[in-house]
Amino acid sequence: MTKLALVLAVVGCSFHTPAASDDDDDTPPGDAGPDGGVADLCAVPVMVPIAGRAVDLMPQDRLAQIAARMPCVPPGALRDTLESTATLWYDKKSLTPGYQDSFGDNVETPIGFRPNTIDPELIDLAVPGGHAQIFQQIGLFQFPFGNPIQVSDTVAIVDFIRLPAGLPVVYWQRDPNDYTHRVEWMFPKGTVFGELLFIDFGGALHPFEIRTRTRDLDGWHVDVFRPFPRATDLADAIEHSGGASPALVALVAQLRTGGLDAFSVSATHFSGAFATRTSGIDRLPAMTGPDADFLHALLLTTPFRSARGIAWKTGTSTAWAAGAAGTGSIVPKGYNAAAITIDEDSCSTCHRDAGRPFRTWYENIIAYGELWGNDEIFTWHPFTLANFVDGQGNVVNFNYDNRVIRADMKAAHLVAPYDPSQHPTTTYKRIVRDWTDFVY
Repeated sequence: MTKLALVLAVVGCSFHTPAASDDDDDTPPGDAGPDGGVADLCAVPVMVPIAGRAVDLMPQDRLAQIAARMPCVPPGALRDTLESTATLWYDKKSLTPGYQDSFGDNVETPIGFRPNTIDPELIDLAVPGGHAQIFQQIGLFQFPFGNPIQVSDTVAIVDFIRLPAGLPVVYWQRDPNDYTHRVEWMFPKGTVFGELLFIDFGGALHPFEIRTRTRDLDGWHVDVFRPFPRATDLADAIEHSGGASPALVALVAQLRTGGLDAFSVSATHFSGAFATRTSGIDRLPAMTGPDADFLHALLLTTPFRSARGIAWKTGTSTAWAAGAAGTGSIVPKGYNAAAITIDEDSCSTCHRDAGRPFRTWYENIIAYGELWGNDEIFTWHPFTLANFVDGQGNVVNFNYDNRVIRADMKAAHLVAPYDPSQHPTTTYKRIVRDWTDFVY
């Protein structure tokens, strides 16, 4: 029986971060076992608790579905976060994304929180054609602030946040004049945000990447975890697990010897927000039937490890992640991470603009407000959902300020009004950009 077949007998998996030097070894990932062999880091599945949280952002039945598809994560800080009841899970259905419209007097010109799913007509009433400048489609910002990985229908994303024990997100309202009314918030040092990315293949979810951002005092430390940081890692895994079909043999040959195609990623909107990035790309072939099943099983049974600073493949150019020419591979078709290095400068290219006024990109747009997010995080906000969006994602309460901090978050001490005497600068420090304290 192959190693892959043995591992498939276990439902789920676990996670840890080997040092970059571990990837130079030909040995399958693992720690030394009692007999001197390699211990199976995937033998004990990641156990995401379904209940026991102070606040459930995601319904427990939905979380149970996600928990059943956890990747292999060895012991360490990331696994501890995934398995903690202090970690809150959410997605676009359970924490509806939105952006603030802080321009107005709340009498003649409405202010408040708008869902990203806002009806184009409501925006185009203020600026004809403005919706197309901001949004790629209903609910999705233009690149790079929406769909930065350039795939959508084949990818499912689940987010999580873990606050340090006893430290809330702090918030306050800034009212510098009669036409600027914005709610700001700030995360304490040690806050961890994460995204768990799945390939949706025929209705089944296969994890292929975990992204994390950890709040330092002066910014965010980033990391990305993958089962195969390098092309040779995937080639080794296929061979160690007995992959011998013609398609898999050809894939191994490509992984070990194939070159890279030229590749670049450019912004389509929000001029100046994202400089063109050039790289190589290794487009893995489409896989079907048992070959696709084989690769997807490897995603569930291979320890995820840090890919920070590790190139997928280097030749005359460098690819920082795998690409895919079709479906059935270890990354989704159209995945553009080959051009993105994993470091603070690269990741802050987009995140630094969370909460930035649209008018700084488009002079004709002043009535819409600001980009989604705050404190360099896009997906999270503290507002009561029912005050701005209904169950179908439609706008409600458009004509008056609807920004109400969630009562359950306040009761659980997950959020609190900012008080400098209670929230010291050793733990809470604003990240200041040139537009941070804008005034309309």
